[in-house]
Amino acid sequence: MRTVGQLGFEVRRLRETAAMTQAELAELAGVSRRWLGRLEGGHEGGELGNLMRVVRALGRQLRLESREAGS
Repeated sequence: MRTVGQLGFEVRRLRETAAMTQAELAELAGVSRRWLGRLEGGHEGGELGNLMRVVRALGRQLRLESREAGS
């Protein structure tokens, strides 16, 4: 993922696939529903710690990959 918007879209997709509401995921991750809504909406900002808690609550991990030449 290269943008916050792409990350937010993926978080929403994973949450919906898990049949969770924003409130349920926010509670599980220990973040506010408002913060989660902003993340899913692609808003810049927020704490990396909150992001990582959401990712873990979804049973996922972030991975950094090197860019290939020309991309």
